[in-house]
Amino acid sequence: MTGLLLERFGTVALVTGASSGIGRAFARALAAAGMDLILVARRQQALQSLADELRQTHGVTVEVVVLDLSDVGAVEDYAKSLSGRGVSLLINNAGFGFKGQFEEAGTQTNVEMVNTNCIASIILTQYCLPDMKAAGKGGIIFTGSVEGESPFPWSATYAASKAFVHSLGFALHNECRASGVEVLVLAPGPTDTEAPRKQGFRNEELSGLMTPERVVEEALARLGRSCLWTPGWQNRLMARLLRSLPRVWSAALAGVGLKAALAKNRAV
Repeated sequence: MTGLLLERFGTVALVTGASSGIGRAFARALAAAGMDLILVARRQQALQSLADELRQTHGVTVEVVVLDLSDVGAVEDYAKSLSGRGVSLLINNAGFGFKGQFEEAGTQTNVEMVNTNCIASIILTQYCLPDMKAAGKGGIIFTGSVEGESPFPWSATYAASKAFVHSLGFALHNECRASGVEVLVLAPGPTDTEAPRKQGFRNEELSGLMTPERVVEEALARLGRSCLWTPGWQNRLMARLLRSLPRVWSAALAGVGLKAALAKNRAV
């Protein structure tokens, strides 16, 4: 797999949201494959610690970029510097969510969620994709979610943002098919990261929970083979069920399940 990654997707990977969770697992897996890395996130100390680990363990070059991906202007300014840098694998992974009544999140949180989950991916892809097409090879992974397959009451903006990511990824998969650039939408279900815990969930309450390492392993194995991949059979069954139902029914089903889970932790 290591040699195949380098052959098909080049030698330089950019990973957003790399300071923890799925992003950190991507960084470790790609460094183990011998790829040089650009790690992007807000938390400098966590990024620097990871970069030091990867340099020491795998002997790869690691660049740390401290960037708030909800700041559209800052993302645009940084992305301009990527033209001609030879980024050959782009992991648009950064994102965050909010669980609860829509208005409880507030305007700022909802807008920052869309900027981080959607707009940052557009900007980074805009500046990295031309170099990949010029090279005739490369890869882009968009981290979506099972929640991108249906409206999710009590997770309204997050689910809507992931639906956007899914639509964008599917479209680019088809646009890029003849260019040598592979595009995958990764749609994980519950994953053992800090994100669910920040939203009030305990691991034992999450059905189909997977490790970030397993999610990344499956994603890299499916890049170039699939347009969409949901790791874990339980999560795939749920995603298929949500897609098969009329949207009004799938939203109702998703809302019942999420509201019940939230009720175990706080009033909704």
